[in-house]
Parts: sequence; structure tokens; C-alpha cells
Amino acid sequence: MQLSRRRLLQGVGASVAAGILGAPASAAETDRTRLFVHPRTGLLDGISELVDVIEAVGGTTLLEFDNFEFVVAEVPSNRLGDLRGDRRVASVEEDDETGIPSDWSPSLLDFLNPGDRSDCSTHPEQRPSWGVERIGADAVEPDGSGVDIGILDTGIDSEHCSLEVAGGRNFTRDGISSDYEDRHGHGTHVAGVAAGTDNDVGVVGVAPGANLHAVKVLDDDGEGRYSELAAGIDWCMSNDIELISMSLGGESGSSTMDRVIEAAHSAGHLLLCAAGNDGNDGNGSCEAETMTYPATHDDVVAVTAMNENDTLASYSSVGSTVDLLAPGTEINSTIVDNQYARASGTSIACPFVTGVAALVWGTREEDGPGPTEQVREILTESAETVLGTCEEGEGLIDARAALGDDRATDGSERGRLTDSGWLRSVFEWIADLIAALVDWLAGLFR
Repeated sequence: MQLSRRRLLQGVGASVAAGILGAPASAAETDRTRLFVHPRTGLLDGISELVDVIEAVGGTTLLEFDNFEFVVAEVPSNRLGDLRGDRRVASVEEDDETGIPSDWSPSLLDFLNPGDRSDCSTHPEQRPSWGVERIGADAVEPDGSGVDIGILDTGIDSEHCSLEVAGGRNFTRDGISSDYEDRHGHGTHVAGVAAGTDNDVGVVGVAPGANLHAVKVLDDDGEGRYSELAAGIDWCMSNDIELISMSLGGESGSSTMDRVIEAAHSAGHLLLCAAGNDGNDGNGSCEAETMTYPATHDDVVAVTAMNENDTLASYSSVGSTVDLLAPGTEINSTIVDNQYARASGTSIACPFVTGVAALVWGTREEDGPGPTEQVREILTESAETVLGTCEEGEGLIDARAALGDDRATDGSERGRLTDSGWLRSVFEWIADLIAALVDWLAGLFR
């Protein structure tokens, strides 16, 4: 099988490809700009000719795609005018940055972390997070079996005892294309929320039977570019990954990414994204429009975050394009090095919705991408009103109601789930306190 140029370039790594394929830069050309380059329809005989145009101005093509008719290139900044002026080029757009908040800081959970992390038999007994209980995911029979979830993030720890990774791809400069291991922690935490394995140890996710795919579009520092996000979506499209979960965001919109999202949506994939952690006014208003991109796109399910007491998280971004609310504060999940941690953010709320989407998708007769609008409609129409404001979109994601379980309309049932989550948090807090006290006492005798 002949590899596509996209896969060839990714196989050697973008930075290496630049060194191999690009001509040596003169001192005047060391300042280079990374761009999306779009060909003018009808004036080029395929993407290969566009590559020639880019190389003619001293540029280097970094990425090509299977499903999109544009490329990503680095071009000397002093030659941008020449590239834009070429009649065979329709448009160019800067490749902006995306990522997760730099202050994302999970807290390791002593009461969940085993002494011997490499031995799965020593991991603690499985327990769901309060979020899994609050949305009723622990009370439904479907488990998302057969549904593919792409976690577009920092990768996933494939050796974690509470996770099973079906495969993936790395589109960052950190490692080769087959190295989708998570060395940051964010992607692994997100993966555990969406589909932590139901194997009696550690934690369990919303859709434990779903197939997790580690699509590494953020590097080991949690940073990335829209081009890498586009490559991740492109890979999901080519591999029939039904659900594309993006717990990330950028400050600016992108017309190129708009095309990518619309193409994936039209092809039958459901795209979900964290709303952002830029905060809100706390008054029930969405006028501040603090959401990050691509959550602001109409073809993306945008998710805000709530606390355990059914209030909107103070960090949660809001805006007119919010679709759903989900648990996001102090959520227990998996982390790198076969450990468990508690973390907060709309990044953590998003995979709750992704997991419920997998549960619903798994009950459909269709196999693979396709019933996007039907599933999205089910998620929004079955949501529970909690805040009663625009900040929650259609409401809190509800697994039982989305699957047609009548118990989801019983307010007392919901109350018991909330009380159960509260009690669990109290016990966990006591366990943490005891562990800290033991460590302190031990320190007195060292």
C-alpha cells in the first residue's frame, strides 16, 4: 500500500520533514510563518502542484490531508506577498495556537493510588465519580460497545489499568506518528471520564465499552496548533471514528477550521468541545461570550461545567452557542503513570457528554458515522434543566433520559444520586485527611 503524503510527512515528524524537504534558509529567510494554503479551484492539477508553488517561494509543506483540499506550510515571512500574489493560490491563513489552560493542575488521590502501580491487582476497588452518578450513567445497561471515540488531546496512557486504548496517532512534534502516549496527563484524565474500563478497579467511565482512540494533537506541554487539530479530525474521518471529543480551545476563530468541522459534520461525525475556562459573570447571563474556539462553531456540541451542588462553575466559559451542561469540578479519573487524580474544568465536562453520546450511538442500528443529528437531538431534548439560564444551553446531560429510561424523570431518584455523590465526597475527604495525618505522624519519627 502506498502511503499518502500526509502520512509520510507525519511519519518522519513535522520538524524532521521540514529539514529534509525544505531548502536551506538564508539569514533573511530564518523568520518563517506557518500557514494554511488553499489552492484556487481549476488552476492546479492536484495538491502536488500547490506544493511546487510553495517550494518556489522557499517554503516547506508540512501537512497534507486525506479529506481536505489545502495544505499546511512554513514560508519565509518575506515571501508571503509572493505566495498570496500567485494566481494559483486562493487564500492563506495563519495557523493559530490551541491548547489547554497552562494552570491545569490535577491532584493525586492517595486513597485511590496503589502502592505498586504496575500491578493492577493492587489497585483499589472501582468506584464511579460523583459526575457519573449525577448524570445516571451508572444506572443504565448500554455501555457504548462498538462505538469509537477519538480523544483529541495530549494522548492517552495506554498502559493504565483502568483504560483500554484501541489505537491512535500522533500529530505533534513530540515523538513519531505512532507514539500517542500521554506524558502530560490531561488526555488520560479526559479518556477516563469518557470510557474508563469497567473492570472492578480504580475508576469507571460513562461509556466503559466504547473504543478509545488516542489522537495526539497537543504536545507534552498541552500546546498545539489548528493544523494539528485538523490533522486529528482528518484521521478520525478516514478511520470512521464516530465521536470526536475536543477538550481544548483557541482564542481566535479560523475559516480553515470552519471548513474542517463542517466537512466532518457533513460526513456524519459528532464533534464535541469544552466551552473554555475563561469564567462567567455569575448572574445567569451569556452576554460576556467567553467561550473559546471551536466550541463556538454551530456544528460542535459545546459543553459548560457545573459543581457538585448543581451550580455553574465559576471558571466555566459561557456564550450564546452553549449546548449542554455536565459535571466538571473535582472529578476523579485516570492520570499518567497508572495513577488516579481529581481535576476540574470544562475539559473534564466535555467527555461526560461524549460518553453519553457513545451510549446513545451504541443503541442505533447504523454502524459507523451517520446519525449525527439524531443523536445530538436526543442529547439536547433529554437534558435536565438545572440552572434555568442560557449558561446551561439545553440543560444537564442525562444518560438515563437519553436512553429512554423513565426513572430519569423521577426527581427523588435524582436526589438520591446527588446525596450519594455528596456522601462519597465526604468519605473521600476523610480518607485524605487520615492519610495526611499518618504521613505527618510518620515524619515525627524519621
